[in-house]
This record gives sequence, structure tokens and C-alpha cells, in this order.
Amino acid sequence: MRSGTTRACLVACLTGLGTLMQVIPAGAQQGPVPLFLQNRNTDNSTTTDGNANGGNAANQQGPGSTGQDGAGSQYPQQGPNGVFGWGTNAGNANANGSNGNAYPTDPDAVQTLELNAVDAESVGILDRDSGGLGVDMWTGTSREMAARLIDALPDHPGSRAMRNLERRLLLSIAAAPDDHKNISLLAHRVAKLQAIGAYGDVARLINASAHDKLSADLAEAQVNALLVTGLLDDACAAIESYGNQFDTPFWLKAAAYCQLRAKNNTSATFTTDLVREVEGEKDKLFFALNRAIRTGSNVSPDLLVNLRPLDVAMLELTKQGLPAGKLQNADAPTLIAFVKSANTATALRLEAARLAEQRGFITTDELASTYMSVTFTSAELANVLDDASEDSPAREYAKLYQAAAKSDVPAVRAEILAHMYDNGRNNGDYGQIARLCASLLEDIPINNDFAWFATDALAAAIYSNDLELAGGWLAQAKASANDDNSIESRLIVLYPAIVLAGLEDTGTPNTQQAPGATTGLGGANSTIGQAPATSQALARHRARMDEWAELQNARNDQNEARHDAAMVYSLFAAFGIEVPEKFWDSLLTQPYVVSNAVPNAAVIHKMIQAAATGQRAMAASLVIISNGTLDPDMRNATSLGQSVAALRAVDLESDARRIAIETILESGL
Repeated sequence: MRSGTTRACLVACLTGLGTLMQVIPAGAQQGPVPLFLQNRNTDNSTTTDGNANGGNAANQQGPGSTGQDGAGSQYPQQGPNGVFGWGTNAGNANANGSNGNAYPTDPDAVQTLELNAVDAESVGILDRDSGGLGVDMWTGTSREMAARLIDALPDHPGSRAMRNLERRLLLSIAAAPDDHKNISLLAHRVAKLQAIGAYGDVARLINASAHDKLSADLAEAQVNALLVTGLLDDACAAIESYGNQFDTPFWLKAAAYCQLRAKNNTSATFTTDLVREVEGEKDKLFFALNRAIRTGSNVSPDLLVNLRPLDVAMLELTKQGLPAGKLQNADAPTLIAFVKSANTATALRLEAARLAEQRGFITTDELASTYMSVTFTSAELANVLDDASEDSPAREYAKLYQAAAKSDVPAVRAEILAHMYDNGRNNGDYGQIARLCASLLEDIPINNDFAWFATDALAAAIYSNDLELAGGWLAQAKASANDDNSIESRLIVLYPAIVLAGLEDTGTPNTQQAPGATTGLGGANSTIGQAPATSQALARHRARMDEWAELQNARNDQNEARHDAAMVYSLFAAFGIEVPEKFWDSLLTQPYVVSNAVPNAAVIHKMIQAAATGQRAMAASLVIISNGTLDPDMRNATSLGQSVAALRAVDLESDARRIAIETILESGL
């Protein structure tokens, strides 16, 4: 069939779908996005994550951080061990050879980088105040290189902090480089957001682009995003709106779905016949779903592979649940469907929600809602710590979470939270449990009655980036430590995380106190130019390092202990925290060559170059790429240290600290 005829038939078959509406109804819009912004030297990460509004990514950074160009600024220098050191550079040049400042020295200065108000390539939904990387983040990078970097970003970043940085990079309002105008950065950004499962972001970003006429790929991406996020009325309105513009089979199939959903079987039959005429019946799943919806039958599980958003939406109309065997390796649309579908069994939904939140496909608030939706008896909740464990980790988490949330006795809640933290560590879910229980932890009083809980609360508060709360629990733990309890030894184990959170004065110059701490390295508010700390602080730091190393030497698995020590020393070095040479000497043993997670040499070279020249987006992209999708215990200590130093150099101090802290706490230290 000719394309013009197909388009005409599609227009005809769409008749009856309803009154033509906007592509996105007003209720789903975010409002106009300003393209001329104040560029403040802050690094506030957005509170949205994944495919929904909400989340727990509230990392913040104060003004005056490292990495600014200009006289006396800090910049990274690669030392002989491959880890960045720090020095000053007068008038550090940009990658393009100019000496202009990459970021205004006045945090309230108006950004003078000119953006074309109709350039959809520069559009985004995050400015600097809401977590964006800045309108000039691609300065010094070609559009061709930017597209290559976006495509190379991992679909499954290895930590929540890296995923947060990746999606903020993709959602930032930023001037697109002027070269290679035929390359659409917006299209590359949308494709990567789909790949990481951030479908809610896809819809918002496309809507913010204010295109008069979207390309077929972007229009299809928008419809897919609406389908996955459950905005089905909006999706069908968009399908009707776009139906007379495009003539690919996708739009015919989408129209058939909307007609079946509206129970307009006559139109659906006509549209389905058009699909058959255009491409035959090679799309077996579409026809099987179509038939199942009409007849009330089931689709063969063998066909339910590589599900597209439209397939998932049609499957919901059949009232048939997804096969349990598809859960573990499910992609984002399928895993989200497991969580949201009314046809999913309760046990399967719980496990799907646990996996989906881990991968960033749903928010922590959505996970909490899923856990709260399960029915447990009052006896089950009252005896939650005495009963045998549940059949799956997710069901046990749900029961424990409900019991903690519903308890108005702080001591009971603390006992339940301690048990959940232990389960999380044993199951590899510690980060998720810390996020999930962050609001519950806030209600536990900090006093001597809860001294036994202090180190658990301290670690969880650090992970959740509540440094004021963490500082309170640290003070309580120190006051309660004695020879009759294990608090002191636990504080020693947690020392690297405490230091990286800025809750201890290590005697390192150029540091500032963190919120809630009696002394501090600086945490998210670290700044350059402070007076050197006291020699007493440095002596305490060295003594604590001795104690920490002694505990590492006592571990049963010395290979793992050496790996963890290398990670801590590399991260300390990246933040300018002293690591006495004797500790490096202790690691100078076989094997002298390790191969886990070593990035491409060009990745490291370009990352160092981007950090030195202030190319923020390029440096951030290469940091995420170089650390890939590996779990914290599989990362290369040297490259992670270089990555953290690179982020600090381009004024992403908060991201550097979050990556370091998550790595330490999720590694089981």
C-alpha cells in the first residue's frame, strides 16, 4: 500500500477515538522551560528519579566548590600512581583554547551563554537550581562527541548516585554545540532515557521541547512513555493527534489498541485489517494480543518476549498476567508492568517492585506504597521479629516495613529497622533499605536509650544523605562507646564513610564543617581556601586509620580486605585526605596487576583532559562510562578514584561524595 493511502486510511480508522486533544493534556505539562537562566554555582540534584514524580535523590552542594577556572583555581594533576592530585592554575584555558571562565565567579551572575529560544536541542527540564549541570555544560565538546558519549552511557549504571548523575545530565537545559547540526542531541537523549527506564522523564522532556512537529521517533517515544507510566487516556489522545502525520505500522497498531480499549470493535477490526495489509502477520504477538482481547483467551507465554510498551498495554486488556519466569531478566517496560498491572499476583508484584526500585524504574515512594498495599494480620505485624522469615525477601521487607511504619513505640521501630538493615546487608539490598526507611529513621529519638542503635542509624543516615541526622547519631555513638559494647569497633569500621560524609575532621587543609557535625571535612559543602586544620585532628585521623587497617588485617578474606583497602585509600586520595605511605606499602604485594573493571585508556585520558579544562558534561559522561554497570565490589579502585577527582574538578562535588559513600557502604564495610 502506498504511504499516502496508508496515512489516509489511518486518519479514517481513527475516527471515533474522541475529540482531538493536545499531545499532552495540561495536567501533565511542566510549564514553559526558560532557556536564559541564572547559573548558580550549586549542584542540587533533582528530587525526581526514574519514571515518576518523587524519589530520594536530594544531594546538594554549596557555592564555591572546586573546579572553577581563573586565577588561583584548583585543578586535577595526575600523579605517578594514576590518581589525581591538586594544584593551582592561573587562568586555566578551556578546551577550545579560550581563557574565559566556564562558570561565573559570582554565583548570582546571569549566565551570558546565548541559547536560541526555538532550539529544541537545548531544551531540558532541569536548571542548575533543580539539579541540572548548567547551560554551558557542553562547552568545548563537539555535538558529534556529545552524541557518542550519550550513546555510550550505561543502560544500567552501577550505583544510584551514578544513575542520578546520568539522568540529570540527560535532562539538563544546556546549549547544544553548534557543529553537526544534522545530529539531534534531543533524539539521542530521549533514546538513552528510554534505555535506562526513565519513561516519565521521556514524556516531560519531549513535552518541554515545544516542537511544532515532532519527528516520528520522538512522537513514538512520547506515546511509549505515556503507555508505560499508565497515562493511557493521554496516550490515546496523542495517538489520535499524531495519526495523520505518520504512516508506519506502529501508529496503526497503536490506533487498534485505543479502539479495543474503547470497546470500538468495528473500528479495531478495520484497523487490524490495515496492519495485515501493510506488513502481513509477521508481528505474531500483536495479532495474538488482538485476538485474546476480543475473545477473552490467553496469549501463549512463548510469545511474551521482548515486550514493547504497546504489547504491555494490550496484555493488560487481556486480563492475563505476565509469566513469573519473565521477572528476573525483564526490561523496564515489562518490570514496571509487573508492578502496576492489576493482573499480577501479590508475591510477584512485591518482588517486581523490589527489583524495579533497585534499577531506578520506580521511585522509593512507589516501593513503599507497594509494600503498604499488602494485607498482614495484626498478629503477624506484632510478632514480626519472632516469626519465621517469609518465602521471598520482598514479602519479608513488606511485613517489616509495615510493622515499623505502624508502630508508635520508638524502641519497637528501632528494633525492626535494625533487623531490616541486617537483612539488607545480607541480601545485597542495603542501599534500598536505607532509602526506604529514611523517613522512619527520623522519628527515632537520639538519646542514651538508643545507644545500641546508634551505629546502624549513623550508617543509614549517611547513606540517605541526611548529614544533620548522621551527625547527631555520631555524637551519640561516641558518647556511648565503652569496653562493654561493640560501638567503638563499629565506628572504626564505618570510619571511611564517616570521613567521606564530612563528619570527621581529618586534619586535611581546605575543608569546612559539614551540617550536624561538631567538626567536619565538608561533605557536600566542602570549599577551597579554608585554614589548615589542627595537628591534633591529623593525629586522630592517623590513629583511626591504624585501627581501621588493623580490623582489615583481621578479616578472614584477605583478598577482599585488600580490595576494600585499595578502594578506601584511592577515594581518600581523591578528596585530598591523607593516606600515610605505610598503608600503600601494605598493599604492595602480589598480585601486582589486577584486571577488574579497567576502563579503556582513551576513556581515562579524555576524562582527565575534560576535568582539567572544565568540560563538565564530558567529564561526567566519562565518569559514568568508566564505572559501567559493575557492583561496587567489582570496581577498579584507581579508576574510581580518578573518577571522583574528575567530578570534583568540574564542580560536581556532591556527586563525587555520593558515589564514594555509596561505594563504601554497599561494599559491606
